[in-house]
Amino acid sequence: MRNMTPFWSVAKCCTEIVEDRRLRPLLAFQIGTRVAFMQTPMSISSTDYDAIALAPTRAIKRARRCPLRPFVDAAGFTLVELLVVVGILAMLIGILVPVIAQVRSAASRAKEIVSARTLAQAWLSYAEDHNGALLPGYKSGLDAFDAQGEPIATQTIGIAANRWPWRLAPYIGHAFDAMYINENERTLRELETTDVSNYLYQTSVFPSFGLNSVWLGGDENYGGFNPIFVGNFGRFYATRTSELKRPADTLVFASSRAFAAEAASGEIVEGYFRIRSPNFTNVVWTPDYDASEPSSWGNLSARYGGDSVVSFADGHAESKPADALKDMRMWTDRADAPNWMLTPGSGG
Repeated sequence: MRNMTPFWSVAKCCTEIVEDRRLRPLLAFQIGTRVAFMQTPMSISSTDYDAIALAPTRAIKRARRCPLRPFVDAAGFTLVELLVVVGILAMLIGILVPVIAQVRSAASRAKEIVSARTLAQAWLSYAEDHNGALLPGYKSGLDAFDAQGEPIATQTIGIAANRWPWRLAPYIGHAFDAMYINENERTLRELETTDVSNYLYQTSVFPSFGLNSVWLGGDENYGGFNPIFVGNFGRFYATRTSELKRPADTLVFASSRAFAAEAASGEIVEGYFRIRSPNFTNVVWTPDYDASEPSSWGNLSARYGGDSVVSFADGHAESKPADALKDMRMWTDRADAPNWMLTPGSGG
């Protein structure tokens, strides 16, 4: 047999390009064997040749990496790949953020509808306990008590008892969480940390719902309980449940808002104890809803994408477009047209 050293040297040189040292002997053996068999005259069958010469090849194929190609360590993201990932993430965020906001708004709306229904049922319970008399919306000289049964008037400014919240509170177990909900719940939590006098007074001002007090129960700030005004216009407000001709269509409570007391200019609280109708003895609402001016639509809040949560005199509650509340027939049975206005003698 010829000297095969040169052939193994060739094989050794060829294997220098292979970086994995474990595979170099296999490759050298394969190359050297093939070259030797081409040069030697010894007789060997093709089957034996394949068995000997291809054994390293099979071993190489079973190896983790191909020895004929330099191994390259796994690299990080390229700039293009990174930009693609960022783009996909931005697209997903753009899709998810509005969806999450819609889900959150729907949950808040549903919660407010439940609370509005609770207040409407409490309002009816008050009437039942008072032989059908409606809860006065705003009137001086009425008694109101806290959860311990102590008179409100002895603990804070007497005007707090004039408003409906503390007079309706016993019918919801003094659970003001039913009046102060969603965004306005934070206002209640803040008031709970203040002194008793301030708490009793402020909670009577900013519940999440306003009462249709001008037309239901009476409001002395707008002619209610005033003999002269009533003598001129007639008793325009209902005082008993039996006077309500269309209870399922007569608005009692609705989402409300107002400027915050003793707060920075322009800060709006999503709650106020009174809501006013589009018309009274004159036009009250502006032509368009102004989100920055609570009084533009009588302190009504269209906080759900232009919708307000409303409860009715039959005890049900629903979400309605604020525009639909421009119809005066939803505010009082006295109205016989959407743009009806109170005039002398028209109050009945």
